[in-house]
Amino acid sequence: MLVDTKWRDLGHDHVVWQLVRYWASLGGKKKEQAAWLKLLEASNQLATNDGWLPISAESVATFLQYLELRNTVFAQQYRLLRDEAAALSYCRRKKLAAGTTATQNKDHHQSSKALVATVTGIAGKVCKKFRTNFNPNPQYRCVWCNANGLHVTARNLDGAIPSIVNPVVVWEIKEYWGKTSGGSKMSDAVYECQLVGRELRDFETKTACRVEHVVFVDGKEQWSARQSDLKRFIDLTFQGFIDRLFVGKAVESESEPHLSGVLTNALH
Repeated sequence: MLVDTKWRDLGHDHVVWQLVRYWASLGGKKKEQAAWLKLLEASNQLATNDGWLPISAESVATFLQYLELRNTVFAQQYRLLRDEAAALSYCRRKKLAAGTTATQNKDHHQSSKALVATVTGIAGKVCKKFRTNFNPNPQYRCVWCNANGLHVTARNLDGAIPSIVNPVVVWEIKEYWGKTSGGSKMSDAVYECQLVGRELRDFETKTACRVEHVVFVDGKEQWSARQSDLKRFIDLTFQGFIDRLFVGKAVESESEPHLSGVLTNALH
């Protein structure tokens, strides 16, 4: 998913992103959400328990523009989601071995790791071209250390180039192929990626280093039941906590050239 630089230029702490978050939090209360939006648009003020918080007309206009764009982008990304059969079909065509995420309850669907296999295969191909290493399954936290600071990720990530020590690219994979509707794990996936992205951006600001944070999402059945969480991934990408979001089929055609472009800039 490509993002016009005008949104990134706002900065990830711009008030627009706080308005988006608050508006989205009212999603389960449509009438309240509509009333809140109408009042903001009419008065350039945000109602709070302690009174009124003025918001600049420019910020309100930018926020309203983003909401319209958000709906368009979501529709585009939603169409890219694959079912498990399609994801496994791609792996077979590319001769990629997809493992299984086994659960203790054998009555539950034993989901494949089709997206993991795809991302690993593509990353391996790109890294071979650039004669660099990669770690497709880190068992430890990623660490960055330079003269200006030290940063350790809050959790293990799903891949890093060239290693988990001072990587220039890191990624997270959120694939869910279960046959039941998605649950809180989908919201947790959003929060995990937001945490990693926020901490990376803060570290980059302090140290002037640059790390590409990539997120891969797939699983049509479960993400269909958690559309609000998928929209939040889109928000995080526009906000800049995720550098590049790949949804479903996009990984097949867009991730290889993207990784190649990142490594061209980072390693040469």
